[in-house]
Amino acid sequence: KPEHMTHLRGRVLVEKTHPRIAFRGAVDSLEAELLLCILKLPELAAPLGEILDLARMMIRCDVMEEPLENKTLCGLTEAEQRQHSHFPKAHYGIPHFMPQSTDGEKILYLNKVRCAARQTELAAVRAFVSPEGVVTRPDILRAMNRMSSMLYILMIRLKADQNR
Repeated sequence: KPEHMTHLRGRVLVEKTHPRIAFRGAVDSLEAELLLCILKLPELAAPLGEILDLARMMIRCDVMEEPLENKTLCGLTEAEQRQHSHFPKAHYGIPHFMPQSTDGEKILYLNKVRCAARQTELAAVRAFVSPEGVVTRPDILRAMNRMSSMLYILMIRLKADQNR
């Protein structure tokens, strides 16, 4: 195969700039950020590990062209997660917040990985939404949104713990 080509699946070759290949690269970078975050925040290894597993499952489902199951994430259903991320005051006793350097290293590490998840979500949109707006992988797009929201919830939980 030419150096500028890579396997999309099986024997199907595409340019390395193909949006699905770019998405896979973004997931690789997100995984690296998650692993560093787990290293820095061992007390959050379980939820961060679950988010890491979801990232890896997205790649598998993309490559194998299998559906991605919509399961609970860190113990929350999609609806519960939406409630927690949209109404943190009701669930954690603190309002929405913008991270500050005074929030400490842990929240800032989570924010960094949340930003990586948002960038990966944009790569997913480029890969799975046609110029006409046709969505080919709503399961992956939904999972990406849930991932960044869950990382925000973890930030809120840490901030609430700090305020206690």
